[in-house]
Amino acid sequence: MADWQTLYPRLPLLEPARLKLLAQDLGDDALGRLLVLFAEDGIQQGEALEQAFGNHDHELMARWCHSLKSACGSYGALRCQFLAEKLETACRQQDGGDIALLMAAWQMTLADTLKAVNSRRESR
Repeated sequence: MADWQTLYPRLPLLEPARLKLLAQDLGDDALGRLLVLFAEDGIQQGEALEQAFGNHDHELMARWCHSLKSACGSYGALRCQFLAEKLETACRQQDGGDIALLMAAWQMTLADTLKAVNSRRESR
């Protein structure tokens, strides 16, 4: 089993300290609106990444992963950020075996992260 497979489940879907800092800096309402945009953007970029994966366009996948890695990091979506970074590297190295495994893990993690975002918004 690759190291990333044992590491990523240990990372939080959403880093509480990062969200707390954003809420302090922006206010809860503004953070809530930004999380909605983050979720919408994650869905759109995730679909674009899936399309590039289906087309075996590893260069385009790497670019989408780079963008997703940045967005996820901004909101403390550490598990998604970690997997996007690993997937970006695998795409740049044309590592077909890892690309498929990482893509599956990333898709599942994105779905879990989006659920966590929605749950956080609903609890406010």
